Amino acid sequence: MISLRKKLRDLQVRPQKRLGQHFVTSPHVLRKILECAALEAEDVILEIGAGLGSLTAPLAQKVRKVYAIEVDPRLVEALRGQFAKNDQVKIILADALQVDFASLAQEGEGKMKVVANLPYEISSPMIFRLFQERNHFSLFVLMLQMEVARRIVARQGTKDYGPLSVWSRLYSRPKIVFSIPPQAFYPQPKVESAVVKFEILPHPSLEVDNEEILHRVIRSAFTYRRKTITNALRLGGFPRLPPKKIQNALESAGINPSLRGEALSLEQFRDLGRALMAEG
Repeated sequence: MISLRKKLRDLQVRPQKRLGQHFVTSPHVLRKILECAALEAEDVILEIGAGLGSLTAPLAQKVRKVYAIEVDPRLVEALRGQFAKNDQVKIILADALQVDFASLAQEGEGKMKVVANLPYEISSPMIFRLFQERNHFSLFVLMLQMEVARRIVARQGTKDYGPLSVWSRLYSRPKIVFSIPPQAFYPQPKVESAVVKFEILPHPSLEVDNEEILHRVIRSAFTYRRKTITNALRLGGFPRLPPKKIQNALESAGINPSLRGEALSLEQFRDLGRALMAEG
């Protein structure tokens, strides 16, 4: 803790709340993250939120290449100085939500593993973005707010069940590996964190005819989660579809129209998407 604070002081850097900066100070936590990633010598790593390089350095000792993304110019300057003589590390000043992952995968000549201490403010959109680009990745090891972690592994019918739960189960095998207390960070967050491991599936767990339609169904169901699935579809992604056709689609998919979205399984969302496509 003292050395990290001194490093920040020497760099004249204060953690920025707007960027969700909470730096890991626990060597034990860092070791466990490395273990979760099951690193091999030929691996290429995408690190999102490199911070002060506390994870970047041990990653670089074990793999072929680390692409370390950091949005804070002050930290990027320090990181580039720290790794100036290390060709295994490429420091990238960028918003990770805007990075061209395809180009990095091409440069790295293969699928990457993602290792990240994700800022709380971007965790959900970042996970969705990674799933959109999943063909470039084999594994995610993400440090997240515990609340987000629980949503990822939540089962249908629970209050935590939502879009993250559905997409995670469609494209990966997600698992909360271990929890992290606030004391493992500086500055300390007000909430508990967790590391979640996503083993990316070579193919979606279900065959999906139209991913955009499925996305609209899921988004509608949980944007209006207090509404019945019938009203959620009408208010959300299918406002121009006549109510009769929505009713027909629900009947075709074998779904009770009075249910709420949180009661539907991944398979039911898939079947409903197919039925809505058939109704035009």
